Amino acid sequence: MSNPYTCAVASALRKAQLILHSLASPEGAGSQQALYESAQHEAALLQLWRAYKAFLAEQGQQLQLGFGPGGEPETAHALAQLVSARGKFSAEVNELVSLAENPDSWFQSMAAAWQALWQPATGTAQQPAASAVDAAGGQSLIPLQQLDRRAPEPLGHEALEKWLRALNELVQRQRAHGEEW
Repeated sequence: MSNPYTCAVASALRKAQLILHSLASPEGAGSQQALYESAQHEAALLQLWRAYKAFLAEQGQQLQLGFGPGGEPETAHALAQLVSARGKFSAEVNELVSLAENPDSWFQSMAAAWQALWQPATGTAQQPAASAVDAAGGQSLIPLQQLDRRAPEPLGHEALEKWLRALNELVQRQRAHGEEW
């Protein structure tokens, strides 16, 4: 039985690799180059995230969980819940959940960078990130920091390469383990 998500994972990983390779030998300079690099970094992160999400769906398809197009799991936890609800067990899915829960994992840093793309800028020169006025309108001398969310590392070539290698290794290892069974 052919898994329709396998090609999506491979395609997204290859696209991320090509984008990162094109950044290794940049042409031009100045602010246009900085904008180009930023767009390329975001595009590479998009492809990595797409590969991860397709890999979640690939695992679900491999386990014959029976979700249709558009019904793919959004997170490793959602996939684990589907596996559990069907009375199945998967060490591969458990590994994905562990990655998602481990605050020091490469996945957590990639997820934080992905989330940061969708968050508005936290402050500008005119408005500092930690507002001195609280919700009640009073002054606050203690800056606020959200501790349940990891601060994203700068979106750069090294971080993206690290995530690409780690995701590639994860996919290859889990596919190889799945073929053993």
